Amino acid sequence: MRLTTKIISGVIGSIFILSLSFIIGFSFSERRHYRNYNRTPNISIPQDNQIEISLDPHRVIVIEEDYNGVRFEDEKRRGTMRINTGINSSSFTISQIVPDQENKLYISEALNGCIATIIHNDTLTIQIKDQELRKKYGKEDSITFISFSGVDLCLHISNVNIINKASGSVFLNNLETDSIVIDSRRDVLIESCKANFIHSFNNRLTVKNSVTKTMFIDLDRTRNWNIEGCEIENQIFTGSGRHNVTMHRNETGTINWHPKNPDAELNFKIPGEPIQIVFQ
Repeated sequence: MRLTTKIISGVIGSIFILSLSFIIGFSFSERRHYRNYNRTPNISIPQDNQIEISLDPHRVIVIEEDYNGVRFEDEKRRGTMRINTGINSSSFTISQIVPDQENKLYISEALNGCIATIIHNDTLTIQIKDQELRKKYGKEDSITFISFSGVDLCLHISNVNIINKASGSVFLNNLETDSIVIDSRRDVLIESCKANFIHSFNNRLTVKNSVTKTMFIDLDRTRNWNIEGCEIENQIFTGSGRHNVTMHRNETGTINWHPKNPDAELNFKIPGEPIQIVFQ
C-alpha cells in the first residue's frame, strides 16, 4: 500500500472515531444548553373577564413587546442574546367609540400585570411584558423558548396613529375618524370605517366596506393589498424602483403616482373587465 493511501485511510479512520465518540458522549451528557424547538411549549391566554385601563392623552400609540436580554453563565458562552417569547397569535383591535369609552384599553384579566403603558411627550407606548408573562405562567427559565397565543388588546380611541412593533395583526372596525395612519410589522384589516385619509405602512393591507377621500400606499413597504366594496376618491402611490400593480374595478377614483426618484417605475395590470383611465 502506498504512503498516500495509508495517510488518507488514517485521516478517514480518525474522523470516524471522533464522530462516533461525539455521538456516544452527547447521548450520555446532560445537554444543558440543548433546546428542542420541536417541543416548544404553547401557552394560551384565557379571554375571560375583560378589564379596563385608562390611556393618557396622546398623539401616537406605539405597541411593542418588551424583551429582556439573557446573559449566559457558562464562560464559554459569555454574551447577551434576546429571547423571543414567540407571541404567535395576538391582535390589536381598534373599535368604534361609545360614550365614556374614549381612550380606553381593554385586556383579558389574565394579562393583568403583563401590560404596561408609558407616556413620553405625545407618544403613548403600550408594552407587552415578556418577563412578566414568563413569571405568571411559571416559565422563568429565559433560555426556554415559549409560544404564547391570545395576547389581545382592544383599543377605543379616536386618534388612530399607530406604530405596531409587536407581532400581532391590527384590526380597525366600524370607526369614523379624520385620519387612519398605521405602521405595522404584520397584517392590517380596515373594515366598515370612514376616514378622510388612510395611510398604512405594512406588508399586507385589506380594506373592506369603507369610505375615504384619500388612500396613500407606499409600494416600498406594502407588497399586497386587497380592496373590497370601498368608496375611494383618490389613491396615491409612491415608491422607488420598479413596481407592478394589479388594478380592479372596485378600486374606483383617481390614481396619483408620486415617484421617489426619477428612475422609479409603475406598471399597471388590468384584468379583463371594463375600466376607464384618464391621464392628466
